[in-house]
Amino acid sequence: MQKLLIAFIAGLIYPLGFSPWSQWLGLGDGTGWPLMMASIALGWWTLDGANRRQALARGYLFGLGQFLFGVYWLYVSIHVYGFTPLPLAVIMTGLFAAAMALYPALLFWLVARLGGHPLVFAGGWVLVDALRGWLLTGFPWLYPGYAMIDTPLAGTALYGGIWLLTLLSLASAVSPWAVHAPRRYLPLAVLALAGWLLGLASDADQWTSPAGDMRPVALVQGDIPQDIKWATTQQSETRQIYDQLTAKTDDNSLVIWPESAVTEFYQDALPWLNRQRDQLQARGSTLVTGIPWRTHLQHGYSYHNSIAVVDGQGGVYHKQKLVPFGEYVPLQDFLRGMLPFFDLPMSSFRKGDPDQPNLEAAGVVLAPFICYEVLYPQLVAERSRNSDVLLTISNDAWFGHSAGPLQHFQMTRLRAIETGRWLLRGTNNGVTAVIDADGQVVARLPQFTRDVLESRFQPRQGTTPWQALGSVPWLLLAVLLAGAGYLLERRRDQS
Repeated sequence: MQKLLIAFIAGLIYPLGFSPWSQWLGLGDGTGWPLMMASIALGWWTLDGANRRQALARGYLFGLGQFLFGVYWLYVSIHVYGFTPLPLAVIMTGLFAAAMALYPALLFWLVARLGGHPLVFAGGWVLVDALRGWLLTGFPWLYPGYAMIDTPLAGTALYGGIWLLTLLSLASAVSPWAVHAPRRYLPLAVLALAGWLLGLASDADQWTSPAGDMRPVALVQGDIPQDIKWATTQQSETRQIYDQLTAKTDDNSLVIWPESAVTEFYQDALPWLNRQRDQLQARGSTLVTGIPWRTHLQHGYSYHNSIAVVDGQGGVYHKQKLVPFGEYVPLQDFLRGMLPFFDLPMSSFRKGDPDQPNLEAAGVVLAPFICYEVLYPQLVAERSRNSDVLLTISNDAWFGHSAGPLQHFQMTRLRAIETGRWLLRGTNNGVTAVIDADGQVVARLPQFTRDVLESRFQPRQGTTPWQALGSVPWLLLAVLLAGAGYLLERRRDQS
């Protein structure tokens, strides 16, 4: 019973390692990662001597604490903006956390099933996280490596992306147990030490290089309240807001509007957008905006969440990774009409073609990503290879003043390190920012302000090892480590 309680507490501690908790607790932004490591170490300790049933229960409670606290902000979108009654919103959020807790439960059970070696724990965690990011469209949120974005270890993402960084984070968290069992933990301790040294020596300039001069960018943050954003009566005022903000931008800029900045279909707003295009082109600028897109089909229409380059050339990207219930409704014939949450505006989108080209605007090639699809590491690795800069637009207003938008921002920064490219992030109400190839924030706007972020970015070309190799080698490494741990434990049992 004691270890069950400790497992749950360890899970509750886990999210404290991520933004914004370290800042909110007065520790300074990006300094909470030791709490995440302490959580992992405690979770590992609860596995000591556990049989399969005990491990399953402890893993489930660890995961329940991890996700109840880690993604509590889902309640905001369900209740505040999805108009679901408070008790039901709490239940729905709890059910989601309960479902996500099955992943740590699976991990802990596998560790006990395969002998309980720390190599199985580290390798298995990476594999289970990869499964969580893929199964049923995936939920790639709060992997351990993301908490390390402001440490030297983050540099290893150039080579192995989030998976190598997560593996090294786990090795670092568990290695201190080597004090009690040196031989058993030696492989992880060596791996962790090698990772920190590699991170210290890593440099994006080893793999990518500047491609031309610095370019001006203007990221427009409209800060339109989510509860009125989609009202048809708001459309005229929304146009006025973007008219006024865009008029303030510097000449010769790449002007970025956020996800669904305009809550009209592109085809309906085109005359107004063309006026924006003409005004900006007269000043040497180019507009890129998030906007819903309607395509006429033989038997009706299809709808997409899209990014359009408004320059007369017709460049458009349709989002590939859609958010369940937010952008499409599984089993919609059954669920539509049951709750307001299942009938949110623009929740009938169709996913875009995986073979869409990148966007070209203002003389640079943009690798485009909408909202949380930037958190799919393999997708970003593939799309960014032939690009000059990463572009991600989002509308995190769905989650209010909660931790969700700041967690999202922290995780997004790692994509810049992995690809050796600058990242431009435009949002409705924050966090709007420019991030350099080392994952450092060059400029940002405060949340919940209506303003324009004027900055500059450096186009870069080249290919990092992570972009070239992708996820497969590092997931295979996780399999090999878990397998080695299983064999070492069997040998120890037989001796």
